[in-house]
Amino acid sequence: MRSPMLSHELVAAAHLADSEARKHLDFSQSTDWSAVLGILTRNKVPLAGLAYDSALDTCPLLTQPTFQEVAAKEEATWSALRAEYALVHKEFLNKGIQSVLIKSVGLAPSFPYTSDNLDVLVRPEHIGLARGVLNDLGYVELRNIEEPQKFLFRKFRGGESVSAIHLHGLVGWGVPFMDEEALWARCRVSVDDPLVLVPSPEDGFLITIAHAFYENKSFKLLDLARIRHCLRQGELDFAYMERVARRRGWADGLALSLLLCARLEEWLYGESLIPHRIRERAETVVAASAWLRQPLESTLKQDKITFPFRIPFLFGKVLYYRKILTDSERSLPTRLADVVRTLAWGIKLKLRISGQRGMLISFSGTDGSGKTVHARALVDAFTTSEIRARYFWSRAGASAWMGQLGRMVSGKRDRTRVSDTASALARRRQRLRHPLLRLGWLILTLADLIVRYNLRVRLLRLVGGVVVCDRYIYDATVEIAASLPGSSAWAWWAERVLIMLCPRPDVAWLLDVPAEVGARRQPDEAGNLAAQQELEQQRATYLALARRCGLTLLDTRSGQAQTTSQVVRETLRRYYHDYGTWVNALLLSNPSQLNR
Repeated sequence: MRSPMLSHELVAAAHLADSEARKHLDFSQSTDWSAVLGILTRNKVPLAGLAYDSALDTCPLLTQPTFQEVAAKEEATWSALRAEYALVHKEFLNKGIQSVLIKSVGLAPSFPYTSDNLDVLVRPEHIGLARGVLNDLGYVELRNIEEPQKFLFRKFRGGESVSAIHLHGLVGWGVPFMDEEALWARCRVSVDDPLVLVPSPEDGFLITIAHAFYENKSFKLLDLARIRHCLRQGELDFAYMERVARRRGWADGLALSLLLCARLEEWLYGESLIPHRIRERAETVVAASAWLRQPLESTLKQDKITFPFRIPFLFGKVLYYRKILTDSERSLPTRLADVVRTLAWGIKLKLRISGQRGMLISFSGTDGSGKTVHARALVDAFTTSEIRARYFWSRAGASAWMGQLGRMVSGKRDRTRVSDTASALARRRQRLRHPLLRLGWLILTLADLIVRYNLRVRLLRLVGGVVVCDRYIYDATVEIAASLPGSSAWAWWAERVLIMLCPRPDVAWLLDVPAEVGARRQPDEAGNLAAQQELEQQRATYLALARRCGLTLLDTRSGQAQTTSQVVRETLRRYYHDYGTWVNALLLSNPSQLNR
């Protein structure tokens, strides 16, 4: 088979990814190093493995400002993620829990910080205990991304994820792929990082192959680098690897992957580290099934090779279901059930059916309490957790059809401004002295809020959307009370009407802050005694409202980062409590169906 066209930049990137091949790279050739950097980042190659390699002292890539900037960010990411894992690792050991980082093969840096999340294997009997440890450390369990014996946890600081741990009770993607007892017996501490327990070279080889071929359906340069690192660790026990794959039903997938990787190695490096006798055995397996040979040759018959190197989706899926049906470690009824379950999960994934449940969260409080910051951070956290969430801001009289009356009552006002100043309220009170105008303003304001909250909040929650309201009916009630002095009965009825006719929040936060602190947070109100007095009156009204309506009170004086982290953590945990929907039930993907 003729060799395809390979760009010089791809070959350079492949050599840089491989710890030994990079020593023989010729830096005198004309190379677009910006393109090389792009290939390395797309293929998740850790730049920290390059920045401190003395063999690359003369490499032009390392002197480029773009590389230095990206490498510095990666090093900060590595440091932060490793520090978070160190806390988890310590608590695991305190509870007698061992943990293996299954995506690492010991290739420095062995801490796999470029992975989307940290895949941590614990023994099946320790899963419940490990989940408890992570919860105690402030992680949130994302139950919408749960898989059989796999649980995703995230730790948020503010609205940003600072650590993601995928907790495994077994190594698999829908179904098991490995000999778990042998894996635990053969694991070892990584040479370059005492914190990292890694699989044996044989198990690391198998995990890398299976994840790339069956899960990702693509091989990255980092996958090839890990495979070649395993092959350099001495003579591997291929008989063990073939036995595991055969018993688990993916001997053909292993054989195909061996041949594919060998061909990719030859194209990129001029040689393959996979022993010739192993390749011959793989050829025998593939030759025994004629239908395997043609897709392999078609995959390799490309005029131009790019990385990640893609595996045809349908071909990969056929082999995946073949693996399920030929797994000799599972009974026939279990295998048939696995087919049904994984088919349902695949349909859900390909059609992008979220199956999420709806939720309404409201943030209330005086101006300067941090409603907008907390609300937007929470939306970001939901989005990171793969939950559709929408930010919604509203205040009394803010809609277009209320604009004319608003200008007549309160004067022209910049809608983007958050604070309701003492002077604006004074003008409104002055103009609402007339009973008819007061009644008309109140009726239209209530109608405006009721219509908008039902059309834009209630309906979205009914179809499974998460709505985060920056200001809600409670803020409208306080504003109405402040606008109608001496008319407490009207304000009381307005509160009753809004609570009765608008959707009730699932989580209602009241962000409390002393008036002087709130005033300092608003440049326009700093030093304004009248504004501070107005905030104090509003605060008293909010606190009384919280007692009547059951709002969750949160003191925001301790600082934005701390209170936002608390809001995100507690709200997400409430959302995932008893997580389940009818759509997920039909597709066999509720947590109770995935992990009985």
